[in-house]
Amino acid sequence: MLIAACSVAACRDSGSSSREPLSEAPAPPVVQVTPDEAAPTVDVRPVFRDVAKDVGIDFTFFNDEVEDRYFLPEVMGGGAAWLDFDLDGRLDLYLVNGARLKDPASYSPEHVDRLFRNTGGRFDDVTTPASVGHGGFGQGCCVGDFDADGFPDLYVCNFGPNALFKNNGDGTFQDVTDAAAVGDPLWGSSPVWVDLNDDALLDLFVTNYLVLNFENHQVCEYHGKPGYCGPGAYEAAPDRAYLNNGDGAFTEAAEALGLSAANGKGLAVAVADFDGDARPEIYVANDMAENFLYRRVEGASAPRYENIAGVAGCSVADDGSNEASMGVACSDFDGDGLVDIFLTHYYSSKNTLYRNLGGLLFADESRRSRIAATSFHTLGFGTVSLDYDRDGSRDLFVANGHVLGPLHTPNAMKPQLLHNDGAGRFDDVSQLAGPYFEDQYVGRGAAGADYDDDGDLDLAVTHLHRPFALLRNDTQTESHFIGLDLVTGNRTLPCGARVVVAAGERKIVAPVVSGGSYLSDGDRRIMVGLGAWDRGVDLEVHWPSGTVDRFHDLSTDRYWRIPEGGRPDAAPAISGRTQ
Repeated sequence: MLIAACSVAACRDSGSSSREPLSEAPAPPVVQVTPDEAAPTVDVRPVFRDVAKDVGIDFTFFNDEVEDRYFLPEVMGGGAAWLDFDLDGRLDLYLVNGARLKDPASYSPEHVDRLFRNTGGRFDDVTTPASVGHGGFGQGCCVGDFDADGFPDLYVCNFGPNALFKNNGDGTFQDVTDAAAVGDPLWGSSPVWVDLNDDALLDLFVTNYLVLNFENHQVCEYHGKPGYCGPGAYEAAPDRAYLNNGDGAFTEAAEALGLSAANGKGLAVAVADFDGDARPEIYVANDMAENFLYRRVEGASAPRYENIAGVAGCSVADDGSNEASMGVACSDFDGDGLVDIFLTHYYSSKNTLYRNLGGLLFADESRRSRIAATSFHTLGFGTVSLDYDRDGSRDLFVANGHVLGPLHTPNAMKPQLLHNDGAGRFDDVSQLAGPYFEDQYVGRGAAGADYDDDGDLDLAVTHLHRPFALLRNDTQTESHFIGLDLVTGNRTLPCGARVVVAAGERKIVAPVVSGGSYLSDGDRRIMVGLGAWDRGVDLEVHWPSGTVDRFHDLSTDRYWRIPEGGRPDAAPAISGRTQ
């Protein structure tokens, strides 16, 4: 989810995206662009503190890295997901772990996914009592209530068979993968829950990466040093689409639905309404291959999708080249009411911002938005759209880290915080954001959530070789916000919905986005920064059903639960909102 150098995990042969095995590949070009030494001036200084160990989370992804082996899954990392699994009103955290790659079926209690329960200020490891300690070589994960019982369930992608965990509603989970028939054995990356056929049941779209095993495994060389080969050395693994039968089982239907575009090599996926018709599109970020944008075919006798990314202008870079797309974030970055697409890419290549022009047409505005200038010196993976200063404009977090291997420099990289000036132009303000942003990591997954319910978005970030980070947002601001939790019938995840918040003369459009980032799943609630506006706001909610609910004079600095066709229910006002 980008340009013409090497891929997500490495090899690119002088502009070609050949699938032939590469025994030797050119080194990436030397990067001449460096970030400005002087940090830009901002009205509100961002402050993020890594509090993971302080709150009881001590976790490091096990990537089973073996010296001189250079087996690609070792450097792809694992994801994170936020969910309130016990419905106590606090967001809990699920962290995907690795396993032994030679024999991933050999269970080890040391190398399992972890569930941390939020007790209000601290997190307790409840993996064992919750029966959710999955032992596969984990990649991505997503949260959704597939059986519509009110409790969030978990789907986990692996290098190897995927897994579905049903939430029993009593604090425990049950592995129902076999009964549900969703244990895809391909190399899964990022899954997403979405209602694909309008039956008010959540279906699964699973983004798959490469056909790779120990038999076809290759080692590449860069300037005489061995490293990890990228997607050019391997064939693409086809994506999957599982329709929910409503009886606990699913039917794989990617081809029948038109969701089987070839040669994807997908790493991330986001679902959002890009054209304002309350019907979601699916955007797939592919590594050194054209990205996909699926829309519903109008007038079809049965639900069917078509890939229009090429004609929509969001499949390749502005120079026509394939890009190594790893992470994706979808928001209205320029304030025109349309949902734009941000993608993270390879080292010495730009990240990409596709501006939504309307009518499912996009333009690569990476340079005009200054996104390109902030990214040539990085290799981005997980990314989160957030409004850290609550000024009403969406900023960006990016987790960075290389993929060639430890013999090559750079390897670890600084993460980034990009400030939006309000017109869709970005400045790197990482130098201002605290000690975490001064250090270097091999960053991978990222998921945003207001886990402490104080009215600002915090960040969960996974790394290779370094412990997990929980970045608590301690930014001091006098600006205000409103938080929204949309709930609609059986469809507990209203993909395609959007809200329009009117604060005086200013209108802010916020979409419901399912998926996004890289391998990770964030807070489902919508948080809208309001700047200095501290009076009541008017709200329009456009639901996937076509219903439009309107509410007037909702108070700020609190979360509201918004049921479709019902009355808003206010949570207590946030105390100490500037903290």
